[in-house]
Parts: sequence; structure tokens; C-alpha cells
Amino acid sequence: MAELPLNSLAPFDASNPPRSVNFRRKPRHVALFGNAPLIGRTTFAAHLQQAALKVSPTSSYPNLIAFVHVSAWVREYLRDAKNKISEYRTYPPGKDGIFRIQSPEDGALTIAIAADWGTGTMESARVANNIDECHPHYTVHLGDVYYMGEEHEVSENCLGVNSNGYTGVYWARGTRGSFALMGNHEMYSGGTAYYEKFLEKLGIGPPNTTPSEPQSASYFCLETEHWIILGLDTGYHSGGFPLVTSVPLINRISALNVNAQFDEEMMMWLEQTIQTLKQAGELKKPVLVLTHHQPISSFEHAFAKPAKQLADTGFLNGREFVWLYGHEHRMTIYNKQRIAKTLTAYPRCIGHGGMPVSVTTVNSPDPKILYYDPRKHPIDNENQCTFVGYNGHVVLTFDGQAMKVEYCDITDGKLLYSETFTPGLNNTLVRSDYKPADSPYISGL
Repeated sequence: MAELPLNSLAPFDASNPPRSVNFRRKPRHVALFGNAPLIGRTTFAAHLQQAALKVSPTSSYPNLIAFVHVSAWVREYLRDAKNKISEYRTYPPGKDGIFRIQSPEDGALTIAIAADWGTGTMESARVANNIDECHPHYTVHLGDVYYMGEEHEVSENCLGVNSNGYTGVYWARGTRGSFALMGNHEMYSGGTAYYEKFLEKLGIGPPNTTPSEPQSASYFCLETEHWIILGLDTGYHSGGFPLVTSVPLINRISALNVNAQFDEEMMMWLEQTIQTLKQAGELKKPVLVLTHHQPISSFEHAFAKPAKQLADTGFLNGREFVWLYGHEHRMTIYNKQRIAKTLTAYPRCIGHGGMPVSVTTVNSPDPKILYYDPRKHPIDNENQCTFVGYNGHVVLTFDGQAMKVEYCDITDGKLLYSETFTPGLNNTLVRSDYKPADSPYISGL
């Protein structure tokens, strides 16, 4: 396999960010439309955004031009309404979806994570480059390849293929492997490209090689010496039926297949995985859960169904665990929360990987929020009136029983905050943290 190209970058100065079009990156203004209330995360919006990218990369008003060309995106919208949803993929016979990963002999194990990253924007290229410079052993994307998750978008936004005048961006690969969950945007086109174009590149194995242990399904378990990491798929049942679920408010009706529930096939796998770990005496290890969708939120709609399904398995009841997720385009660290009545989690929203980040404001004290990033900057140097937040990624370091979580900035990968979890008595977690003096993060109180 040919060596992947490095992401070409422009300097990122938050006070004077360059225009994406100057570097043939997909425009931020098109992506920003995805943050619009009610309609921002619908197939309607995704089709309009996709059509806007077919306009010249140097256009100043791609959204407006795309909207004027109504017939083009309406035809594609109706076409995708007929898209057949890809059959749910499971692990083949002889493979249990448990990947046992060892720490290197000369140090700690590192895993870099980003969510809502697959945009092809200059921000996504910068974040991928910052991850590369961490030299992680593994990387994990928590889902969303924009705007429809189609084959050409996976190629352009994840595999570094140049197309339609835009420079491609590639997903940062760990030195030992890479994994990815499915988001709702991959399912807007039925999930086929995620399964057939992206998934074949993922699993255990160094970059630029065919994985020796492929990630054959949209979920996985990574088992370290002292921790269990469960990557659980909330994306497959979040695409919905396009002609109905694009209508604001209607897209919240769970019966219309937009509640992000765990698939029955994955639930059977999870139950079997729990039994496998229990029989091996590994189930006492502390747990990190990864999903695309949020189990709680102080800003948007939370998805209760997968949390309840996780609670119904029983194995996390009475235990504290860490939960990382995206979907919301922001960075928020919550205090320990009770979720679905029986789960005790440390929720962390890290959906600031590649999409324009929603400007986060807490208008009144919110005791649920430990820290959030309130910063904002102009979307580019020619538009000083439209503001967005700051992108970034997370690095996990496993050193003995301790798991350190480092929250890193887009500008140069600078550390903004870190916290360390170690197992305590009676299935609790002992947490300590470090906040640099110049960290912009502020409390919700």
C-alpha cells in the first residue's frame, strides 16, 4: 500500500485564522450550518452542505449558491431517501471483537481520540497533525464523516484523497493500530462507505499496512493490562428515515429510528464479551466507554436509550466508569453523574475534533459541569463577526493502573487540562487532576 501523505497545514492563529479556501480545504462556513438549531443535524442540512462543496472551492458564498441550485440537491435528497441501509456487520466466526493491546516495554501505552472529526476542513487537518505528533500507539475516531458519509467523502475526509479542487485529509493512524465508531452522518447514506471503505483500513497493525487483526464491525473491546475500553455503536440507529426525520421536532421521535439505540446484534456481542471477560477474571478491571452520542448534556438533547440498554446489562451497576463521546460540537467535562438510574459515570463530551465548535456559554450556574471551554474566535480573517469555538483532541496514557486523560488544543497540541483515574475501593475510581495556570477552561459554577 502506498505511503499516506502528510496533512499539509497552514499556521493557525485564532485571532486571525486564515480562510479555508486559501489552502483548498473544505470551507468552515458550510460546516458551520451543521450547528444550526433543530435542522443542523438532519439529512436535509447534510444534503445542502454536500451540494455546497460542489461549488468552486474559492466561492465566497457556497451555501447560498448551493441553495439556489435547488434541483441538484433535491434530486440527491430524494435519491438517498431510497438508499438501502447496509446490513449490520458483526465479527466473523473465530473473532470475538476483543483486541488485547499490550504496553510497550519501554513506557506507557497511549491512545489518541477525536470525535466529529471527518470534515476535510483545515481544523481537521491540524487536529490530525497534532495527533500524529503525539506518536500514539493507537487512535480512535468516535464517529461522523461529513456530510453524508458517502464513499467519496470517506476518501476525501479520512483517506487523504484530493477531489473536486479540495485537498484531502487523512485520519491519523497509531503506530500499532486505529479504530473508529460509526456516527449518524455515516448512516445518512446507509453506512455502506463506512463498512466497505473505512472499516477495511482499521484494526491492529501499523500505518500503510493491511490490519493483521481487522476491526470487522462498528464496535469493539480494547483490553489493556489494567483497563477495559468498550467502543459501542450508537450510530447505526441514528440515521432515521430521511423524508420524515429531516423535519424538525419529528426527528426526535424514537419510534422513527433516531434514538441511537444499540443494535440487538451488538447487544448480544456485549453480553458475550462480558461473559468472556468474566470467565478470564478480567471483568474487575475499570472501564472506559466510548460512544458517538451523548448520554447527558447541559446544552442539547441527550440520548437515553443506549444508556438504559447499558444499565440493563447490569455489569456496570454499582461501578464507577469514564464515558467519552461526541455528537455535540463542543468540549465539556462533567462532574460524576448518575445516568439511567443505576450507572455512575464521569461523562466527557469531546465532539470538537473537526467541525466548527459551537460557542459554549453557561448563562446560569450548572453544577453538572466541572469545566468547559468558553473561548471563541472569528471563523476566518475575512469574517470577524461570526464566531466559533476551539477544536482539539484527547490523549489517553495507560501507566500501570492509572489512566491519564489529556485534553489538547488545536493550535499546537498544547495541554489545557489533564485528569488521572485509578481504581479505588468498592469499584470506585480515584480521580486527580491538573489545570495549567494559563488554561482557558472555566467551571460551570
